[in-house]
Amino acid sequence: MAAGQPLWTPTQDQIDAAPLTAFTKAAGVKAGVAFSSYSQLHAWSVEDREGFWSLIWDFCGIVGDKGDNLLVDGDKMPGASFFPDATLNFAEN
Repeated sequence: MAAGQPLWTPTQDQIDAAPLTAFTKAAGVKAGVAFSSYSQLHAWSVEDREGFWSLIWDFCGIVGDKGDNLLVDGDKMPGASFFPDATLNFAEN
């Protein structure tokens, strides 16, 4: 195998069934954009951080209340706080 060649490439069926594909579609609906690449999804995730984290909560099916603040100090890495007002029951999740 030549250097730089992938060791494995998923089939289209595997790509279609991947959770990342489902999340990308859900993000596109939320953003009103059809993302055609991972780099576009990433760009949206850093441009609309609150929208991204809200979608993560919903997409993962977290049972609880997100709270009013979804992200505090989002420009600080490290130091950002995600869902600081959230309440949840760990037994339900």
